[in-house]
Amino acid sequence: MKTANIKGAAADLPDEDDDLASFPLFRAATHYETLAAAWRKVEANNGACGGDGISVARFAAFAERRLSRLAHELREGLYRPGPSRRVYAPKKSGGLRPLDIPCVIDRVAQAAAALTLMPLIEKELEDSTFAYRPGRSVAQAVARVGALRRQGYSHVVDGDIVRFFERIDHARLISQLETLTRDARLVDLIALWLEWHAPDGKGVPQGSPLSPLLANLYLDAVDEAIQTRGVRLVRYADDFVLMCKGEAAAAGALTRMRDLLGEHGLELHAEKTRIVDFDSGLRFLGHVFVRSMIWREVETDEDDDVVAAAERMLALGRDAAEADPQDAEADKAPRGRWAAGQRVLYMIEPGRTLACEGETFAVRDGEAVVLRLPQTAVDRIEIGPGARVETEALDLAAASDTRIVRVNGYGETLGVWTPPFDSGRAQRHLAQAAVALNAQARHALARAIVGGRIRNQQILLKRLNRTRKDPALAAAAVKIARMERQLLNPRLDIAGLMGHEGQAAALYWPALGGALDASWGFSGRRLRRMRADPFNIVLDVLANMLERDISVAVDRQNLHAGIGVLHAPQTGAEPLVYDLMEEFRAPVIEACAMALFGRRALRADMFSREKDGSCLMSRDGWRAVIRGYEAWLARDITHSADGVSMLWRRLFERQAAGYAHYCETGETYLPYRMDY
Repeated sequence: MKTANIKGAAADLPDEDDDLASFPLFRAATHYETLAAAWRKVEANNGACGGDGISVARFAAFAERRLSRLAHELREGLYRPGPSRRVYAPKKSGGLRPLDIPCVIDRVAQAAAALTLMPLIEKELEDSTFAYRPGRSVAQAVARVGALRRQGYSHVVDGDIVRFFERIDHARLISQLETLTRDARLVDLIALWLEWHAPDGKGVPQGSPLSPLLANLYLDAVDEAIQTRGVRLVRYADDFVLMCKGEAAAAGALTRMRDLLGEHGLELHAEKTRIVDFDSGLRFLGHVFVRSMIWREVETDEDDDVVAAAERMLALGRDAAEADPQDAEADKAPRGRWAAGQRVLYMIEPGRTLACEGETFAVRDGEAVVLRLPQTAVDRIEIGPGARVETEALDLAAASDTRIVRVNGYGETLGVWTPPFDSGRAQRHLAQAAVALNAQARHALARAIVGGRIRNQQILLKRLNRTRKDPALAAAAVKIARMERQLLNPRLDIAGLMGHEGQAAALYWPALGGALDASWGFSGRRLRRMRADPFNIVLDVLANMLERDISVAVDRQNLHAGIGVLHAPQTGAEPLVYDLMEEFRAPVIEACAMALFGRRALRADMFSREKDGSCLMSRDGWRAVIRGYEAWLARDITHSADGVSMLWRRLFERQAAGYAHYCETGETYLPYRMDY
C-alpha cells in the first residue's frame, strides 16, 4: 500500500473497524497489509533474534498467522512487546555502541509504524539532515560540506553529542509526536515501546527500525533554530558540523548549539567538539577535508595487520598525546581519561618490517610503505611471528622510550625492548619489599586483591543474566557473593585466600560457560595455556594483552614487577602484574571474550583442530581479538572510588598508583569494582 499520502492511504483501507476512523494513522500502521510490508523489510534485513530467541527464519515459517494475530492484538490493546537482546557493536571512533535488538514480531510492528510516520516526519525535516531519509546519503552530506566550503564557509564547528540516543527525553518526544500526528492511539503505542525500553523516561533503543525516524524528529527543532545568517548545518544522525564564515561566527554558533541541545536535555561532548578550519583539516563521515581537497579515509582492511594504527592513532592523536602534567610525577595518581604510554601498534602480518625514516616509524611490506607514524604518536609496538624489525627502528625506539615487544601467535611475550630504567625507583622498590615482608600488610593487600577478583566475577554473571534469567547463573552469582563476604574472616592466611579464589572459580567458570553458545565446546573449565577450545584460546590471548598493559602501568609507577603479595616470585614472571590483573580479569578479559563470541566477531572458521586434539586460532582470529580488545579498552569507565570517568588503560595506571600509595603510606588499597 502507498503511504506517501496518509489520508489517502487510510481511506483506501477496507471499511472494517469503523471505531478506528478517528485514528487513521494507527489504523494504517496496524492494518495487515502494512504489517506485511513491514515484515518484508524485516525479512530482507535478516537481522538477529531478540530476547525471545525467535529468528527471522522461524518467524517466516508462520508469518501469515503471526501477522494476523499481531494486527488483532495491536487493535484490541492486547499487544505487549517482548524482551530485547542487548549486544555491543564497535564504533569507528572507538568503544562499543549498545544495541537493543527487539524481537522479530516487535520489529515488524515498529517497522509498520515507521512506514506510516515516514511521510509526515519527512515533510518536517530540514534540508540540512541526511541520515535515515529516503534518497539521501553520506555522499550527499559530504558534497554539501564541499559546496559550503567553496561558498566561503571557512570555519567549522565539528560537533559530537554525548550518548545522543540514550538521552532522548520521552516526554518531549511524545509531545512532538502528538503535535505532528494528532493520533492518540499511535502515539500511545510508540510511548509503550519507549517505556518498555527505558522506564526512566530517557533513551530510544538503537536497534529498533523506528528509532532513526524518532531521532531525526527529536532534533528537528534544533536543526531549524541553529541555521541563522552565516551558519549552515550539515547533520548525519548525531554527527554534525556547523559551517561558518569566520572563527568568531563559529564560536558563536558553538555557544548557540550548546544552549539549544541543553534545552532538549542533550549536551556536546567537550573533548570531541572543536572549531577547525579547512587549512588544518576536518574529518567528517569518514572523509578528510583539507583546503580544497576531499578524500575518503582508508579504513583498516579486514586483512590488514596494522589494527590500531590508522583509526586508533588518529582517534587518540589530539587527546592521548596531551598527557596531564601529573603524568610526569611517578608518585602521583594519573588524572584524566587517557593513559600515557599506552598507544599500541600491532604488526602481526608475516613479511612486514618495522623500519624508520628520520624520527618516524615506517611499516613496510616489501618495498612499499603501508604506514608512517611519528615516534611521538606510538608508545608500544608489538611484533608478531614472521614480522621483522630493523636495527635503526630499535635505535629510534630506544631514543623515544618506545617499547617493542616480540609476541608469538597466541600473544605471549617472547621478549621486550624496553626504555632504560628510571634511577628514582629505589625508594619505591624498598617500600614494596617492606610490605611483602610484613605479614599483616601483605595479608591486607592480598585480601583486597582477591576480594576484587571474586566480586567482579559475580557482578559479571549478574550482568550476563539481565536478559537470560538463567537460574544457574543467578545461583552461582549468589554463592560467589557469599564467598566474598567470607574473606573478612581474619583467620584466612594467604593460602586460605587463594583457596577461596579457587572455590569461587569452580563456581564461576561453569556458570560463564553456560552463557556461551555450546557449539564452541567450552567445558566450563579454565585451562590456561592448554588451548583446549576456542574460548580458552581467546582468554589466553586477551590475558597476554592485558598483562602487557598492566606491565606498562607498573613500570610507569616505578614499581618492581617482581615483588607481589599474592602471586609467588618465580623466574621470568611478574607477580605484581599478576596481582593487579586479578581485579580486571572479569571486566576486561572475560567480559570482552563473551562480547566477541556473543556478537559473532569470532567465527568457527577462525579455529582449527590439530591431530593431537589441540585447538589453533588463525591470524584472522587474532586480528578480530585485537580489534575487540582495543574497542573494549576505548570505552569510558567510571571509577568506583570517586566517579571519575576515564578509559581502561588510564584506570590500570591509576590502580598501580594506588598500589604504590599503599606501600608507602599504608592507606587502604581499593580494587576496581564493577558496577552492576
